[in-house]
Amino acid sequence: MKYDSILKQYIFKRSHLLPCFEYIRSHVTWRSWPISLFMNERSPTSLTEAKSVWTGATRPTPAEMREFPYDTTSPAFPDKKLLVCAAPRASSKRLARLLLGAGIGVPLEYFNDNSVQALTERWQINKQDYLAHIFARRSANGLFASNIQFPQMQKWPYPHDFTALFEGATVIHLIRDNKLAQAASLATCMITGRWGFEVAPVTKNYSTWRLKLAARKAMQLIAVDEQLWQDWFKQRGIEPLVISTERVNRHDMTLIDDIAALLGVNADAASAQRMLDVDRGAYPGDQELKSRMRTFVEELAARG
Repeated sequence: MKYDSILKQYIFKRSHLLPCFEYIRSHVTWRSWPISLFMNERSPTSLTEAKSVWTGATRPTPAEMREFPYDTTSPAFPDKKLLVCAAPRASSKRLARLLLGAGIGVPLEYFNDNSVQALTERWQINKQDYLAHIFARRSANGLFASNIQFPQMQKWPYPHDFTALFEGATVIHLIRDNKLAQAASLATCMITGRWGFEVAPVTKNYSTWRLKLAARKAMQLIAVDEQLWQDWFKQRGIEPLVISTERVNRHDMTLIDDIAALLGVNADAASAQRMLDVDRGAYPGDQELKSRMRTFVEELAARG
């Protein structure tokens, strides 16, 4: 059976109308699937009034966003894709929440280990079929959006998935202008193991040598990460839209409006404003520890 004929067929599974990924899988050996099946080759449809799938009253956690209420049913491959290639500690989760509020997909770090494990187990699928399913179950308003960190791509066992994912996508490179603050934040997370606002801070004393070691490693990781992304974009002829953390953290809708316009989406303005209003306040964290870490980062930077 021809692929374009297969693509017109759908099946019901667990009360969800899914695209024909399951049908294809049962009729065609995965290794024989052409990459073009997952590429954005359809003529894009103009997106008009986006509607956010978020209906809560508080900013959602990544764990909450992996649950059933954020699943969607998409009758076709997404017309448009938005990929946020994020540096560590660059407010990528906040940007994802603001995009979610605006109805610009259901953004999440889909290749984060926690996301992969939670979604593959809940959907009862294997990693080989993961990309097809996140396209089908995590697109909204004709658009798929995802945050990606470079180590996640390095770890993923099916590199051809990223060829398909990036094909025809709008790409953002999210960086942090203040590298010293970024390094202090990353080092603090590395040493405490606390990465998000949903984790309450616990004060603990750390030796000076451990803090200095974490500061040095964080600075190295940030420099390497930025170079890896730049090389990766250059090798593939990708010219990303570069956005800074500082812009993401402004309390206005300018950035989201600009991204929506770039994608040709009329954002869910009311929901976007509501998300902006609830997504306020710094993450809880050991500010004293971060301040000490900043001192060590500055010392290392001064030494060159």
